[in-house]
This record gives sequence, structure tokens and C-alpha cells, in this order.
Amino acid sequence: MSPTTFIFLGLFATGIVLTLRNPHWGIALYIFEWHNHPPYMWWGKGLPDLRWSMLVSVVTLVSLIINHQKLKKLHNPNYNLIWWLVAFSLWMYFVSLFLAVRPDASFKRAENFLKLTVQIYLMMYLIRDTKQLHQILWTLILSVANFGRIAFQRGGNRYLGVIAPNATEENAISAHVAAILPFFGLYFLTGKRWEKIVTLLSIPFLVNLIILANSRASFLAVVVIGLLSLIWIKGKLRGYVFLGIIGGVILFFMLANKQFWERQNTVQNYEQEGSAMSRIYLWNGAIEMWKDHPMGAGGKAFSTMAMDYVPELAAIMEEKGSKTVHNTFFLILVEWGPVGIFLFFGFTFHMFIMLMRIRKRARFTPGYRYYVDAMAIQMGIIGLFFAGLFHNRLYSEVYYWFGAFATVLANLQNQELYEQQMAAEQVNEDASPQIETQNG
Repeated sequence: MSPTTFIFLGLFATGIVLTLRNPHWGIALYIFEWHNHPPYMWWGKGLPDLRWSMLVSVVTLVSLIINHQKLKKLHNPNYNLIWWLVAFSLWMYFVSLFLAVRPDASFKRAENFLKLTVQIYLMMYLIRDTKQLHQILWTLILSVANFGRIAFQRGGNRYLGVIAPNATEENAISAHVAAILPFFGLYFLTGKRWEKIVTLLSIPFLVNLIILANSRASFLAVVVIGLLSLIWIKGKLRGYVFLGIIGGVILFFMLANKQFWERQNTVQNYEQEGSAMSRIYLWNGAIEMWKDHPMGAGGKAFSTMAMDYVPELAAIMEEKGSKTVHNTFFLILVEWGPVGIFLFFGFTFHMFIMLMRIRKRARFTPGYRYYVDAMAIQMGIIGLFFAGLFHNRLYSEVYYWFGAFATVLANLQNQELYEQQMAAEQVNEDASPQIETQNG
């Protein structure tokens, strides 16, 4: 076994022990394992297939049963966001049962989405204080930073040397990294000294990863995130953000190679570029497919019928295999119909409204950096949303992790406001006898 294998096993075992002591560590371990999934790593080929993520979930549930009474009580916690995912799971099963062109593949999609829904609820439910949230967010940040290190050591043009569940090629990995970049930027600007150092050292590796991926969708996501940060962030912090963006642009120009800029330029001249033009054919095919299956054709429907609906690419698909639709929203429309679109956008808008409210109330809750985390999540959501215009991100787990983090932030902020109210009432009660004595 390689040293990396031993390091993974040591960290994984430590995570299991910590999870049995406090179930919130199971969320951190799940995120860590997602970024270090042994079957997808060169160092994990010799390890047995233990269904690692399932093992983490089982241990987390066992710990929840054992330690349920020890969980910190929250004042009126709200988990309503999960109902969008519950409804989406049920709709997937309905389509798979009655409408799917490939019921077996469609049921598998529905099963995986249901498992994801359970995992997202555990994330919402188990994180009970800001310290726990901080630990989990930093597990995510460090795991993504490690992606940058791997890409630097093993990557090349259009090859990153790393894949993950539901992110098995460079477009998906770079979109995932782009979605987490706001945390690196904002933590560098507002964090403690050690946070500034870690994020500053990590950012060049992540920029390098995005350049190596040479993904137009991820590059668009990064550009949109940068522009939005200048528009949304107010006050003194905006000046620091502007300087940070200037630094990021300089870094991009220093690291970007000729192949990167040539590929990005095809966005303007898509008619002359094969892979860009193929998306137009695929999107047109998706519309025609939806017309024939208006309520959705189930999971894997597009890849199953693509040759019939995209004749322009039929010869290529016969040689290299079927293609997917390369657009999140067309994918939802084809597989799950207008109901799927409604549920996905309902989840997204609900999540966004929650985050806007958290930012608005942040000035009343100085106990944690609610504004910074809410802003980072919002920009990550928008980054994935724009990346989803050119790539399938419906099953991207981080999109739903953001929903869990938004719910946690809202509940913790509500708890802090409640504690402030209780403290103020206690002060008033303590002061009342003294006033009565003076009056008497």
C-alpha cells in the first residue's frame, strides 16, 4: 500500500471514532470520503469495496440513535426545504413506474436521489452549533484544496487526475471547485490569520485546476461569481473583493496556456467549433424528445434515445457512444418533465430566499459570520446554475449540500436571536424588583 492509502485509512478510522462520539462528524466524514472515494483513486485500487459512503451513513445513523439525547436543542428549527427533495424523489419513482423508457435505469436514478435526500436531511438535522458547522465547512474547503494539489501533481490539459461520485470527468470536477471558490475568497478576506494563510496558499492550485480542466462552463461560472461579488458585497469589504478579483485575474493570465484561451474563444464562434455546436443539436433534440414525452421519460432517457432525436450526431454516437444533453434544465425537462422543473426551481428559490434573509439579519447576530457564509453559498449556487447551462448538474451533490448549509445557518441564526431575546428578558426581569424597591 502507498503512504496515501495509509493516510486515508487513518483519517477514515479517526472519522468513524469521532462519529460514534458525536454524529455531526459523520457529515464531515461523508464529505471527506466523497472527495477521496477509494474506487476512484489510484491509491485505492487495492482496497476492498466496502461501499464507503454507505458505511459512513450507517455509522452516522447508529451514532444518532446512541447520542440523540445529547444533541443540542434548537428553538423551533425549520427543515421545510427538505420537502422539495422528498417530493422530487417521489415524482422520480412515479415517472419510473409509469412513464420511463428505461424503468431499471430510472428506478436507479430515483433510488440514488432518495439516498441523497436522506443524507441532506441528516446534514440539516445533525449540525447543531456554529463550531460544528465550522468544522464541516473546513472539511469541505480542505478537501477541495486537495483536489487542487492532485491536479497540480498529476493533471494536464483536459485531465485533472481526480474524479468523484457523480463528477467523473473534468467539467464536473471543475464546476464543483468553482462552486466552492467563494469560500476561499471570502475566508481569505474575512477569516482568522490561519484561515487567510490556508486559503491564500490554496487558491493558485484551484485556479490551475480550472485552467487544466479547460471547461467553458466552469470558466463562465467563475466569471459570473466574480462579477456578482462586486455587485452584491457592500461597504468596506467590496474594496477588498475588488483587489482580490484583480489578483485572481492576474493569476489567471499568468497560469493560463494557449490551449485554454483557444477553447474559451469558441464560446463566441460556436458555429465553427464541433463540441460547442454539438450542444445546439443536443438541446434541439431534447426539446423534440420532451414533446414526445411531455411528463418526462425517466432517468437515462436522453442517452437511450439520443441517436433517434439528434441525427446530426448519430454517426459520432455510433462510433463513440451515446451523448447526454449537456444542460441541467433540458435534462430535467426530458427525464422528469415540467413537474421536475417546478420542484428543482422551487428548491432553488426557497434556498435563495433563506440565504437572503440570513444576510439581512446578519447585523443582528454578531456571534457568527452568517453574512459571509450565506454570501459564499449564494455565489456557489449561482456558479453551479450557470455551469449547468452547458453541463448536467442535476445530480451534483454540492448543490444540495448548499441547501443543507442554508438550513443550518437559518436555524443557528434563529437560535442566536432567541438567546438574545431570552437574555434581554432576563435583564428586564432582574431590573424590575430594583425599580419597584426604589419607587417604594
